[in-house]
Amino acid sequence: MLARDIMREAVTLEPSNTLADARDLMLKYNISRIVVANNKPVGIVTEKSISRFLYRDGRPLDELRLDQVMRRDLITIDKDASISRCAKIMLDNKISSLLVIEDKCYIFTKSDLVKVYADHFKDNNKVRDYMSDNVYTVLQTHSLHRVLSILVRDKVSRVVVTKANKPIGIITARDLLPASMLVESDDVVYGNVSDVVHVLLARDVMKKPLTIYADEDLATAASMMVENRISGLPVIDRECNLRGIVTKTDVIRALA
Repeated sequence: MLARDIMREAVTLEPSNTLADARDLMLKYNISRIVVANNKPVGIVTEKSISRFLYRDGRPLDELRLDQVMRRDLITIDKDASISRCAKIMLDNKISSLLVIEDKCYIFTKSDLVKVYADHFKDNNKVRDYMSDNVYTVLQTHSLHRVLSILVRDKVSRVVVTKANKPIGIITARDLLPASMLVESDDVVYGNVSDVVHVLLARDVMKKPLTIYADEDLATAASMMVENRISGLPVIDRECNLRGIVTKTDVIRALA
């Protein structure tokens, strides 16, 4: 398979659009990134961009232009590049998407590569071969500010909520997009973003996690991520204790 087999036309906004515009489009189309284009692509804004903003800034989302927060070092690839090469480029550059510039701007993401693995690489690897033992965790009564600080400081995409070493929830950057609506509401009495994230708790935004055993097929984990539109699975033992995590990046490593 080649890049042309999985690429699709990118959703774009102009540099003068705001972070609020980007958030609205991400929620509308259930996507994780917006390409910023002014006749040609000039940057990209992701869910993580919004997470960093929520943590570090007190301004409303509609006061920040995309050209103030977008990532400018775009990485493109030829439409005839192999899937394994695409996977390696993503890993080497620590990015989650690649652009193909033709008559229009096209994009594909880690999720597209994970689907390739799920469909074509069954019985090649076990979850334990690529899972990570290092899991970032919080308790359900920890503040959302603590969750955000972990996501931003440690540059991770998810935090697992535990109780007695058992995973009971998971929080990702995407889960924080609806929470950002509180910051824009006229009914909110908090002074700024920082006030909101200190009042909200992990249990207020966490989702129930899907889990997997270490001895299961990595392609099964990939399928679960694709079907449920998630980016990681807590790995548990037979007593449901947390033992690690397997993510889309781990699947990409196997594909590369």
